[in-house]
Amino acid sequence: MGRKENLSLEEFATAPRKQAAANVVDTVQEEQSARPSELSINPSDGESDRRQEARKALRRVKRERVKGENFFVNVNLDRRTKRRLKLASFNAETSMQAIIEAAILKYLDELGA
Repeated sequence: MGRKENLSLEEFATAPRKQAAANVVDTVQEEQSARPSELSINPSDGESDRRQEARKALRRVKRERVKGENFFVNVNLDRRTKRRLKLASFNAETSMQAIIEAAILKYLDELGA
């Protein structure tokens, strides 16, 4: 093992390249061009009404989701304050986040903002 061995590319066993994948893609493209487009068929009135109602419902859901969106705020705390917060959350059996949210709301209410 002390000397470097030079290996040529022919000494490595390689698998032959697959031609099947390329043939499948060509076949699918030929089939799509041979048959008429499904989009050219006009949907019935009932189906278009259902699609339109589904679109409206999706928009409503998206609007509601944006209304209830939460936003995150990062706060740098010194070690002592973080330890006190963690202990308070343990003693009150609530999350640190709930305590911070309540403190912010109380502060803003007192400030009148």
